Amino acid sequence: MIGLLIRMKTLWALRKQAARVGRLFVDQRVPMSLKMLTGLGALLIMSPVDLLGDIPVLGMVDDTLLLVALAWLFVRLCPPAVVAEYTAAAQAGRLKNITPR
Repeated sequence: MIGLLIRMKTLWALRKQAARVGRLFVDQRVPMSLKMLTGLGALLIMSPVDLLGDIPVLGMVDDTLLLVALAWLFVRLCPPAVVAEYTAAAQAGRLKNITPR
């Protein structure tokens, strides 16, 4: 039962992170070069031609871990003021009212 709760909490955190990345990706204040590099990185990771190869122990999970790491790096490289705006709005429950600029 505890394991299920931990999994659900992790999935909820990933959902929130994906929503933040999506909103940052369409925001005009985030540099286009960062968006393009992130998109290319995601395409490279998800490509059927596995240029990076699989990590022997993890198998297909390594692609998911690489995408999570790429999303984390994208958020870290975005302008801090923009990330702080979306983080504050998410904590206040107002994300639906924010329109990306």
